[in-house]
Amino acid sequence: MNVQWQRYKELELVPDNISAPKRRFELFPLAAAWRSLVNALMWEHFYEHRTDYLERCWELNEQENRSLALQKLLRLMN
Repeated sequence: MNVQWQRYKELELVPDNISAPKRRFELFPLAAAWRSLVNALMWEHFYEHRTDYLERCWELNEQENRSLALQKLLRLMN
């Protein structure tokens, strides 16, 4: 972490009298659980919206025929 802190100090112009932050290992399980929960919710949201989008795109209007539906399917798969 020392190399990362040095790079950060150089890039952000942090004064030399500021010491490197201490890691808090007692919060690691809580942070990991929170990160996994947020990640799971994000993927659920993504798949739900993707499914809704595909369902809207696949809906057939009365004016569309089967060949246009096949073209739309191929375009969505691409």
